[in-house]
Formats: sequence, structure tokens, C-alpha cells
Amino acid sequence: MPRKQSSRTAQRVMETDFNFSFNEWVVDPTDSAKKTFGSTPALSTDPTEIGLSGPVANTVTFDCVNMPLGAVIVGGSLIVETAGVGPTAYTASLGVAGNLTSVLAATSLLAVGRTPMPLTLPLVSNGGQNLRLTVAYTVANATAGRFRVRIHYTIDGRAEEAMGN
Repeated sequence: MPRKQSSRTAQRVMETDFNFSFNEWVVDPTDSAKKTFGSTPALSTDPTEIGLSGPVANTVTFDCVNMPLGAVIVGGSLIVETAGVGPTAYTASLGVAGNLTSVLAATSLLAVGRTPMPLTLPLVSNGGQNLRLTVAYTVANATAGRFRVRIHYTIDGRAEEAMGN
């Protein structure tokens, strides 16, 4: 077994954002359908897009951040910049395929504010899995809303600086 020595290196925390709005659309990887993040197709950023759906009581899942191999999430937040208007329930959750709430449980998009991502789960190195955003809404389509997912992470084994004595 090799001898362990103290570390004298450091790395900066990296950050990535994913911004989305009620009227933008993506291709949902779970069913390959084109869906808005809450609006009707007519209110979307591209109302002429063929096959775009945005029915009431919809769920949209999207791989919003492609994480690098060895990434360890050390923080982050969901920021509601403009409150969602229309649905009685309008939530976002963040996770990975197989566990869609492992990073952030369903959080309301109906009020302006910032929700920090709890770091109660063990910090597990990312095996290159994408972070998967799930947006769900009920009763009515959205007519407003702008949101941001911000992720802070480090990468296992990376060193940017050597610390002196």
C-alpha cells in the first residue's frame, strides 16, 4: 500500500448556470417530445415549431447541465428571477437519471427568491451524468416566469495551485 502524504494543493470552485423561461422549449429525453417549460405553444419563443406541446398539468424533464467526470457538487441554488404566473402548482427539481430529486427536491417557482441546494446527501463524485431538471405544473399554463439553476462544483484530483509552507 502506498504511503499517504499531506496535500499542499488547492483548486477554485467552478460554477455553471442554466437559465430558462416559462415560454422556452426543449426536447424531453424521457419521451422525445418537444415541450415548453410551462406556456402554451402559442406563447412559446417559437410558436411555429411543429409538434411543440405545453398542455395543462405537464411535466418537462431536461438534461440542463452536462457535468464533467469527477465533478463533486459543493453548492448551488435555484433562483426565481420572475415569479411563475398561471399554474396553481409550478415546481422545479434537480437530480440525475434514476433520482430526479437527488440534488434539489421539488421547489416552488411561484415566488421570487433563492433556494439553496441542501448538501445533506453524501458528496458523490459525478460519473459524467447530466444534471436533470424537472419542471411540473398543474391546472393552468404559465404566462410569466424566469428562472436560473446555479451549480458550484469541484473536480476530484484537480489541482490549480501548490501551497507553500
